[in-house]
Amino acid sequence: MNKDQQTEYPIYWQSGSAQVAEELYKLRKIWKEDKKRVITTNGCFDLIHPGHVQFLEMAANLGNKLIVGINSDRSVRTLKGEGKPLLCEQDRALMLSALSSVDAVIIFDELLPNQFLEQLQPDIHCKAGDYSADNLPEKKVVEMYGGSIHILPLVEGFSSSSLLNRIRSIEQDDTVNSDTHSIKSIDDQILTYLLSSSNIFRQTAYSIKEEISEAADKLIKTLQSGNKVLLCGNGGSAADSQHIAAELVGRFKRDRDALAAIALTTDTSILTSIANDYGFEEIFSRQVSALGQKNDLLIAISTSGSSKNVIRAIEEAHNKGLVVIGLTGESKSPISEISDLTLKVPTKDTALIQQVHIGIMHLLCDLAETTLSE
Repeated sequence: MNKDQQTEYPIYWQSGSAQVAEELYKLRKIWKEDKKRVITTNGCFDLIHPGHVQFLEMAANLGNKLIVGINSDRSVRTLKGEGKPLLCEQDRALMLSALSSVDAVIIFDELLPNQFLEQLQPDIHCKAGDYSADNLPEKKVVEMYGGSIHILPLVEGFSSSSLLNRIRSIEQDDTVNSDTHSIKSIDDQILTYLLSSSNIFRQTAYSIKEEISEAADKLIKTLQSGNKVLLCGNGGSAADSQHIAAELVGRFKRDRDALAAIALTTDTSILTSIANDYGFEEIFSRQVSALGQKNDLLIAISTSGSSKNVIRAIEEAHNKGLVVIGLTGESKSPISEISDLTLKVPTKDTALIQQVHIGIMHLLCDLAETTLSE
C-alpha cells in the first residue's frame, strides 16, 4: 500500500505539524462563538510565489481567521498530470502555515473542496480572478451555510508556469545566440497556450459537470427511442457538427449499431439554395423544418451564442417539438436563453471555447456509446 492509500484525509496543519482535522473543526466552533469571521480559500499552491502571498494577505484582510485548503499529492496528479506537484503536500502545508496571514492549512484528497467547506462553514470563500463566482462548484455548499463567494483580483506578473519557465531558461547554456532566444520565446508561448487550454477544461469540469450529465441523458434517451440527432453551427462549429455526426453514425470507440445523426452543414446545394431564396439566416431552420420530428434532438453550436441562423434553427426546433442542447461560451446570449439546456464553457476566448466544445461532444459520444452498447 502506498503513502496516498495509507494517509487519512483531511489533514489539519498548523505551526509546522500535522494534526487530525477534528481539531480544526473544534477550533472553528470556538472562533464562531467568539464572533470571529472565518475566511477560506483553496488550491494546489505548488511552487509558492509572491503572487500567492499577496493573494492570501488580501483574503486574510476580509476577516479574522484564514484557513487554506490544499489538494493532496494524489489529487494534484489527477488534476495536472504526472510530474506534479513539484512540492509534496507536507512541504506545501509547511510553507503556507508559516505565513503570517494563514491561521491553518487543511490538506484534502478530493478534487473539489466541498467536503471540508461543509465542515468549516466559512463566512467567505475566496478565489482568484480567473474564476467566476457563478460557475464555482463550491458556491452551493458555501452559500448553503450562510457564507458568500468573494473573487479577488489576480496578482499580475506571477504564476507557477512562468516561474517554471524561468527555472528552465536558467538551466540552459547562457552563451546562446539570438535564434535560440527566439526559440525560447516560442517555447514560452507553447507552454502558456497549452496550459491555458488545460485550465479551461478543468474549470469546465468543475462548473458544468451536472449539465453535461443532463445532456448525456437527453442524447441517450433520444437515440434509445429511435429518434435522431441534428447538429448545426458555423465555421469551426460547422466542422464540429460534421465531426460528431460521423462519430455517431460510424463509431467513436466501440463497434455497435449505427446511431442516427445528421449535420445540417454539409449539403452545399441545400445550403446555397436556401441562402439564395430565403436568406442565410434560414439555412438551418429550413432543414430542421424538413427533417426534424417531435422528440428529435438538435445540438446547436455557437461560440458567441448569438449566431442568427443557429437561433432560427432553435426556434424552428421548438415549433417542431425537438429538444435543444446549446453549446456556447460563458457570456449570456440568445442561444443560452432559448435552449432547453446550455453547456457554457467558462471563457470568452473563441479558440478555447471550440476546443472544449469538441471535448464535451466527444465525452457525450463516449457516454452514449457506452450505454447503448450494453
